Amino acid sequence: MKHSTLLVSILAVGLSPIANANTLFSSALDTRGIPAGGQYVPPGGLYDNEQSNGSTSLASQDSSGTLTARTADDFQLPAQGCATNQFQITQIRIHGVQSDAAVQPFAVDIYNDNGAGTAPTPAGAITPIFTVQQSDSTLFGAFGAGTSVSEVTFAPTNMILTGGTTYWLSAYGTNATANAAGFNNFFAVSNGATGTTDNGVIIAPGAGVATWTAAEAVIGGNPLAFSFAVDGVCIAENTPVPANNPWGLVALVGLLTLAGGFFVQRRMA
Repeated sequence: MKHSTLLVSILAVGLSPIANANTLFSSALDTRGIPAGGQYVPPGGLYDNEQSNGSTSLASQDSSGTLTARTADDFQLPAQGCATNQFQITQIRIHGVQSDAAVQPFAVDIYNDNGAGTAPTPAGAITPIFTVQQSDSTLFGAFGAGTSVSEVTFAPTNMILTGGTTYWLSAYGTNATANAAGFNNFFAVSNGATGTTDNGVIIAPGAGVATWTAAEAVIGGNPLAFSFAVDGVCIAENTPVPANNPWGLVALVGLLTLAGGFFVQRRMA
């Protein structure tokens, strides 16, 4: 794989909140990239925003302290091909970067949109409609100095989303105390799949970014997209078929037999 210049944008720590959050970011250069492939081949069945670009990630750690920072990106599931327009989400995959000194599990949050297609809602809080803890993780290797990138898998059990509706997804580390001195969890940036919009946003109340804000408005540069994929099935296609379940088939035959007997008795009366 072609090596790329590594630019990891992180929020500086130990500083008081200020109006211009750009000064809270620092950069580190490296020449290592990430392996190609992983479970992103094939892409997500319902939505795919490609794998990490191998060069950039933004702080995304859940914390009750002043270091709170979260990043998120929007997505829409296809509005065609599903009569109910309802999809059961079976798997989510993200690319995340962590400090090697404080490895911890990831989680993902799903948010409603603010109605304008520009930020999660409510705009000034971190309040999701779904939260899913990671079920598996595949280490890709070194991402930068003291950091590594992984593909993290989540397996929702009761997540149903509506096609053609804007949602936001945020991947973050769940144990903020693992590295209380600084940010150690990052949501990896993608190149942005064809047809998607680079709408990455960040919220960092302890660093002067009080509401969800476009990432480029905080750190500069071009608009960003984050690396994640969504798999699932149309609800109408996910209804169990009795023939696939031997006990269901037995129950169905029993019901038909009872119905037939009742009909014969009615005819004989």
